[in-house]
Amino acid sequence: MKNYFKINYIESILLIVAFTTLNFLNAILRKLLISINVPEGMIFSISYTLPFIFLFIFISHQAQKKNLIIDLSMKLSTWYTYFIIFCMMFCMIILNEYISSLVPREGPILGNMYKEIEEFLKEEIKNPIPFFSTTVLLAPICEEVLFRGIILNGMLKNKIHPIKAILFSSFLFGLTHMNPWQFVGGIIIGSFIGFIYFITSSIIDCILLHIFNNAFAILTMFFFMKNGNTTKKVNMNIEFILIIAFIIIVIGGIFLLKKRKKT
Repeated sequence: MKNYFKINYIESILLIVAFTTLNFLNAILRKLLISINVPEGMIFSISYTLPFIFLFIFISHQAQKKNLIIDLSMKLSTWYTYFIIFCMMFCMIILNEYISSLVPREGPILGNMYKEIEEFLKEEIKNPIPFFSTTVLLAPICEEVLFRGIILNGMLKNKIHPIKAILFSSFLFGLTHMNPWQFVGGIIIGSFIGFIYFITSSIIDCILLHIFNNAFAILTMFFFMKNGNTTKKVNMNIEFILIIAFIIIVIGGIFLLKKRKKT
């Protein structure tokens, strides 16, 4: 019988505390990279990736010491499954954008925080290639391996109820983004991707969905930065109908996928 890597609630929290600590050390790392004349465009990619690398090395070392298998399935799903999950993902992205937009972006605390995020993005986007490659490729791979492949998978292998495991891992996923807008998005999108992982057991599917989500967000951001925030307010009735339609599509997709998993 295979001895799989397992993780509980406390161990998951400690893992994220360690990850957050490594991220705080990025301030020192960035100064070091600047002092040795590393190209500015590369600093974002390096400082983002290193905490994940250190964490993965540590987890891998601990698993080897205890002869544990970290089960990262790289299998691809059928075209029919991809059609369903990407339709659902598109709906989830729109629903997430709507829900996240309800979080205030003004005021002494949230207003300043939102401005800082905007300034950071404007600065990083000056180097589009490293920014795009990090956000759309490296981030989905690193984050999905950690939050779905290690934490969620480890909790499921530990016989924790799937709903509890999905919600808890998504809560931690949102928490690491360090701001209320992405915290909400992390829980919503993270829970959906977590559900897909539970259904397909494929980390590749999770990475592809995450890439789709981040690419959509970046392209939307580029569009608004180029054209300005000149979006027209959608009629309330149309907005309500669209939200209900997206929710129905997502719920329908959930039933189709659950039925497909049982067969």
